[in-house]
Amino acid sequence: MELNEEVAEVLGMFAADGCLQEKYLCMWGNIFEDKEYYDTIVCPLFSKVFKRKVIAHEKKSNGVYGFYLCNINSVNYMKDIGFTRNKTLNVSVPKIILNSRDLNIFAAFIRGFSDCDGCLSFMKRKGKYSEFKKQFPTYPRITMGVISFDIIRDISLMLKKLEINHTTHEYKSNREGEHRVYTISVRGIKAVETWIKKIGFHNTSKTSRYELWKQFGMCPAQTNFEQRKKMLSGELNPFSFTNP
Repeated sequence: MELNEEVAEVLGMFAADGCLQEKYLCMWGNIFEDKEYYDTIVCPLFSKVFKRKVIAHEKKSNGVYGFYLCNINSVNYMKDIGFTRNKTLNVSVPKIILNSRDLNIFAAFIRGFSDCDGCLSFMKRKGKYSEFKKQFPTYPRITMGVISFDIIRDISLMLKKLEINHTTHEYKSNREGEHRVYTISVRGIKAVETWIKKIGFHNTSKTSRYELWKQFGMCPAQTNFEQRKKMLSGELNPFSFTNP
């Protein structure tokens, strides 16, 4: 299969939310936040890349929305790329991506990964800022946190080549048996806007947050996708969801 931006984005999605078994692969997202994203982006891309009709369905017992792809050629491709059945701890960016000289390939992989396993949020400010910034969540940040050091290292390398400022952190849990979490954080207006320009989001759950921020100068926390859509259409007042 020839590497292009669509394949790279699928590989990013799978690195984040995919599961590989002997006879099938599957993808699962949040039943409320990711349903539109799966129907309009994830399933059509998987269908195109693997030439198999992919249709998502609900698993209400687990609160997820996604699909199974029972096709041995697709499974073998993911294995050949470097994914394993126990990928949570050791997943990394496939070498076919890292070895590319095309920055659009980097951007597509990171977009797929962050659409599935990233977060766009906004914080209130403290100190010598305007009352608006201290009362409402205006400061943007994009974060990704996983327990695989390798993929955070690899994505950081690609972000550097894309010239997107970011930081990486390691968090050690105080709870026995819990894994360390490795994170990437892109903070501030300039860095986030550079991300939007060079990488962007295809997950409408995340773009709804960005659009609210652009329209109102802030994006309230602890809202769901349906509420944000109503805010953008004028049916709900976003300032009524904040706690000044």
